[in-house]
Amino acid sequence: MRTTLHQLKVFKQVAQLLNFTKAGEVLGLTQPAVSIQIKQLEGNLGLTLFEKIGKSLYLTPAGKELQLFSDDIFNRFENMDMTLSALKGELQGDFYLSAVSSAKYFTPHLLGAFHKKYPKVNLHLDIVNRENIIQRLQENKDDLVIMGLLPQMMPLARYPFVENQIILISSPNHPLAKQKKISLEALSEHAFIHREKGSGTRKALEEFLSKKSINLQVNMTLGNSETIKQGVMADLGISAVSRHSVSLELATNTLVELDVVGFPLVRSWYVVHHESKHLSPIAKAFVEFVLSEQENVPAICNRLLESP
Repeated sequence: MRTTLHQLKVFKQVAQLLNFTKAGEVLGLTQPAVSIQIKQLEGNLGLTLFEKIGKSLYLTPAGKELQLFSDDIFNRFENMDMTLSALKGELQGDFYLSAVSSAKYFTPHLLGAFHKKYPKVNLHLDIVNRENIIQRLQENKDDLVIMGLLPQMMPLARYPFVENQIILISSPNHPLAKQKKISLEALSEHAFIHREKGSGTRKALEEFLSKKSINLQVNMTLGNSETIKQGVMADLGISAVSRHSVSLELATNTLVELDVVGFPLVRSWYVVHHESKHLSPIAKAFVEFVLSEQENVPAICNRLLESP
């Protein structure tokens, strides 16, 4: 077998994009040059790696196996570079982090503090909903993930690092806004705005209220915290959100935290990865950062909560 790293690099790009021309553009090669490298690789292996059905390109079973192998090889090369740079006293390389949408209000601050400690690390952050986070975990797209409610059927290494308080909010003009010790039963008498199905905040709320046999009067479902905040401000209903997502609105009294018995629901934010994942030196450094800075990390994440 005379497979070369160059051939694997070309294959890896084609397997990712499933397009010879686009892969060539990324690699600085012509489409014919890409085709030649793939044909030589297939000849060396004695296996067909791609098949074309209609106008679409697909990986064969052998191609899928080689993709896993090539991803592992290049990840090891990247980790080697990181490890060697760490031995020289300077951690550098790419770090890919994704977070659920409710964590977007503090995650940049957390990354900012991490970047001050490791300024040569290139940071990549994606904010997606919980369903997409779970998919990204399954597909191993990130070094690490920040989320609240963890999927039960997936073997994950988890590191709790700061409280995630789920609170109930209303507009200042809502009938419940100035009441104290509101009963859970009273919630069912008012219109409620839900997060989209699959949201960790929604799931935590539903599980809590189900145990109390409380049914909400849901009149609207919205896809993210920003639209929910606007809906609540417009007096379309009350809602449940992570306290991190409404710190500014609470500070400026454009939204009000309701004083409801049993709230806030106190959960944790976690840094997670698949149990079988081999962490890069940068990912290990990030985990160590959030765990070793136990006094400082909550202050970083709660910075906006303390705004006047």
